[in-house]
Amino acid sequence: MKIKEHSDIFDIRRAQLTSATYNVVSQKGYYNFTIKDIAQEAGMSTGLIHYYFKNKQDLLLNLLREINRNIRASLQQDLEHLSDPVDRLAAFIERACNLVMQEKNYFYVLLDFWTQLNHNERMRTAIQKLYTSYRDVCSEILNEGIEQGKFNTIDVRYTATMIVSMVQGLIIQYVIDPVAFDYAHYAHKIKNQIIETILNKGGQ
Repeated sequence: MKIKEHSDIFDIRRAQLTSATYNVVSQKGYYNFTIKDIAQEAGMSTGLIHYYFKNKQDLLLNLLREINRNIRASLQQDLEHLSDPVDRLAAFIERACNLVMQEKNYFYVLLDFWTQLNHNERMRTAIQKLYTSYRDVCSEILNEGIEQGKFNTIDVRYTATMIVSMVQGLIIQYVIDPVAFDYAHYAHKIKNQIIETILNKGGQ
């Protein structure tokens, strides 16, 4: 019982520190924060932070993994009640596009993490897993659509990569220059364009 209680407390403290790290990094950026900033945000001592995480990099990697886990869980929740592949693909694109409106700070954090790709193999691996997950979910939907005759016979991996690229490219441009275009309108057009391109109209 004591072991379980200790485990619960440990997980709660790590979650608090992860949340504090997200807030601090989104405000100050990857390079401009200290462990002391995290401690102040979380209301803990710096020594306590080192008890739960080995170092700053360990804390950041845990933050990235937790963000990715939450995004995948949220996406899966949106898709699980839908059975039609066309509806599932539309929901996948909408969810991916809407994320920047709901969690804009996430993309500021992610862009900061990208600057570490050439210097930090663990960070590269974590980000690779995120995009692999996106492509895998999209590929699963596309395969379902082909099997049911709803989509044209296509190169699934290429098409999944293209879809993720279009969505992420739109998001990056919006984060960099939010007044350059009507984001919601463009996101809607991209969704319709993708579906229109791969829809098997003869199978409708």
